[in-house]
Amino acid sequence: MAGGTFDASVGKVRPGTYINTKSSKQNIAGSNLRGIVVIPLLSHKWGPKGEFITLNASAPDASIAKLGFSVYDNDANMKMIKEAFKNATTVIVYIPSAGAKATGAAAPLTVTAKYGGTRGNSIKFTVVANPLGGFDVTIYLGTAVVGEYTGVTTVEQIIAAGNDYVTFSGTGNLAETAGVNLSGGTDVAPTVSELTTFLDALEKVKFNVVAFPIDPASADAGSLNTALISKIKYFREQVGKYVKAVVAKYDTDYEGVINLTNAADVDGSALTIPQTTAWVAGAEAAATYVQSNTYKKYVGATGIVGVKTHEEAIAAIKNGEYFFSYSEEGDVVVEYDINSLTSFTTEKTQDYSKNRVLRVYDTFSDTLKLNFPPNKYDNNDTGWNIMEGIGKGILKEFEDAGAITEVDYDNDFLVDRSKSSGDQTYFNIGLKAVDSAEKLYFTVTTR
Repeated sequence: MAGGTFDASVGKVRPGTYINTKSSKQNIAGSNLRGIVVIPLLSHKWGPKGEFITLNASAPDASIAKLGFSVYDNDANMKMIKEAFKNATTVIVYIPSAGAKATGAAAPLTVTAKYGGTRGNSIKFTVVANPLGGFDVTIYLGTAVVGEYTGVTTVEQIIAAGNDYVTFSGTGNLAETAGVNLSGGTDVAPTVSELTTFLDALEKVKFNVVAFPIDPASADAGSLNTALISKIKYFREQVGKYVKAVVAKYDTDYEGVINLTNAADVDGSALTIPQTTAWVAGAEAAATYVQSNTYKKYVGATGIVGVKTHEEAIAAIKNGEYFFSYSEEGDVVVEYDINSLTSFTTEKTQDYSKNRVLRVYDTFSDTLKLNFPPNKYDNNDTGWNIMEGIGKGILKEFEDAGAITEVDYDNDFLVDRSKSSGDQTYFNIGLKAVDSAEKLYFTVTTR
């Protein structure tokens, strides 16, 4: 008599008794949420050095005191955040370097910018006599009031109150002053060491894609991009953290890195390729495993900086480049949703260069990690049956979503019982990812 386990969605051919042994409490854990981008803010004019700051699309200006600007301000780094948020749900920024802090004094009060950078030079403070007694101390960032202290008499009182933008120092009774502008704030470019520290710190952050806006013409571009690629390979191949990076015009030949080679003109302002990595990172992070970004419209883009000819586009695709072109309607769109992989092998075939396909494999791997943690199942027949049942359920979810096809439920998720023993369990899994129809060929016969 035939027997064994069964899958209700497939059924069996032979008559027999089929039994699945599984826990009634088992639920398939879904894959990790996508849409999280990390951006290092290079030479930023304000903010805490070496800190990850999380911004959400629902409240992008919630950390304005730490960034010194609104994401809608005309600042190079804020433009990157704004572009990332056109697709991303969460943007995590990191400030790798900090310059000198601006400062100003009107005895006995000294006011110092909380963070280094030239944004501190936009801070001003006034001390005005209050008709009811004491003084009113007001702190301005540009024309915006960022601190008010009414009826205070001593420096110690406002020190105790504190402020998000400045620190106070001095002692004794306040004296009236019409206004003091802070000065001396400077910006500095991050060193190789500071950016390496950023890359090392990424290990503790949950994200999908990092935008790495290094100017390809800078002296350190080669060494920094090499360090980034090594870190991405380490995450993907050693840690099991299936993240990606977007670089600016740097040949890579690796499926975990997208090489952007032109930029967009957004609302009449030309972005650089490094700045545009933020939009690409957001688009990649937000895309699901059943979506391709090929011909995805760049909302807000009015032109292309570095548009490619037909011949240049063909060469760029062969070189694993990600770039923008014009659609038939004249919109700025992603030409081809590919990563930088160009060296194909029997283990990494050409489909690994397609970002949609890779998202299927990455999401499936993340789902396995969530559903099969160490020490959850027994390493025996009972445990193997449970694990195979859960695995087939995962296959069905991916097939139903349109992510994989040609699923063989009898063979595509099996525990290798000949190898599994002690505390080691081996699995054999088969996947065929679904890609998008992106090259359409029509033969028209006229009569």
